[in-house]
Amino acid sequence: MIVFGHEDENSMNALQVFEPDARTVYTIEMVAQLAEVPRRRIVLYYKLGLVSPVRDPASSGWCFDDETIRIVRRIEYLRSACGVNLAGIKLILELIDEVEWLREELRFQHRL
Repeated sequence: MIVFGHEDENSMNALQVFEPDARTVYTIEMVAQLAEVPRRRIVLYYKLGLVSPVRDPASSGWCFDDETIRIVRRIEYLRSACGVNLAGIKLILELIDEVEWLREELRFQHRL
């Protein structure tokens, strides 16, 4: 298994690669288990706008995709290993999204 963050593969602070089928949908309980965080923390991240369910929680329960698991793991890494607070994490995630968008824009411009 490829582990990012530390050389020690058993380290709780290591960021592990997660590559499931893109069509898979997970309950909040499964996300909590796969990301190794309490369920209530995922709800907090939802309330802060850090993650979004793929289905409306009010009608069909909490269901998330594989990207949510990646985001939760990234949040936990930034929080525990780097000591970043949730406001900082939100800013970091927004900047990562912006960088990814700009990279795509550059790729598109180079194709023209």
